[in-house]
Amino acid sequence: MTRKLIPILVLLSGMLFLAEQSQAIPAFARKYQLSCTTCHAPSAPMLKPYGDEFAGNGFRLADEKSPRYYAQTGDPKLSLLRELPIAVRLEGFVSYNLDGNEKTDFASPYLMKLLSGGELSDRLSYYFYFYFSERGEVAGVEDAFLMYNDLFGVDFDIYLGQFQVSDPLFKRELRLSLEDYMLYTSQIGTSRIDLKYDKGVLLTYGLPSGTSFAVEVTTVSLKETE
Repeated sequence: MTRKLIPILVLLSGMLFLAEQSQAIPAFARKYQLSCTTCHAPSAPMLKPYGDEFAGNGFRLADEKSPRYYAQTGDPKLSLLRELPIAVRLEGFVSYNLDGNEKTDFASPYLMKLLSGGELSDRLSYYFYFYFSERGEVAGVEDAFLMYNDLFGVDFDIYLGQFQVSDPLFKRELRLSLEDYMLYTSQIGTSRIDLKYDKGVLLTYGLPSGTSFAVEVTTVSLKETE
C-alpha cells in the first residue's frame, strides 16, 4: 500500500509546486503593477484581508488612485474602457481510492471559467464569469452583477444582478476543496431556496468598528420538474 501511495504523493507535491510557481498575469495585477500574492494567499482563489477589501471596494485600491485606463473621447461624462479585463481560470483534481473499490480519476482540466471585472466609473464596477464544465459542457453565466461603492460617501454598497446568496457569509468560489459545501447547496423539504446563485439586490453597510450588515432581496429560481 505504501508503494502505491508514493507516486500519488509525488504527483500531488508536483502539482502544488506548479500551483505556487505558475504566476498568471491577471488584469488587476497588470493595472496596479502588483504581484498576485498581494491579494491571494496561499494561492488563488483564496483571498487575504487586503484582497477581500480590494474586491469590496469595487476592485479599487483604497490607499491609492486607480490608473486611468479609459479612451479619450472628448466627453467628460463618458468612461470608455480602453481594454476589457479578461482572465481564464482552469481547475483540475486527482482522486485516488485507497480501498480499490473505485478507479483512480485524473481530471484536468475539470472546469474552465472566463472572468471579467473592473471599474466602469469612480464608483460603479462590474463582475461576471462564464462557466464551462468538463467535456465542454456550457453551464452558463453564474456571477453577473453591477456594484455601486460608497453610496452617500459612506461604506454603503449596492449590488444588482446575479450573485451567490452566501456571499455575505462566505464566498463559495474561494473554497479549495473539490466537494461543495452541502450547507449552502441543500434545499430543505419542498423548498426550492438555497444559498447558491440567484438574482436580486444586495445591500451592505460597514461600521467604523468593523461590524458589517447585509440585506438581500432575491427571486427564487424555480426549476421545471419533469
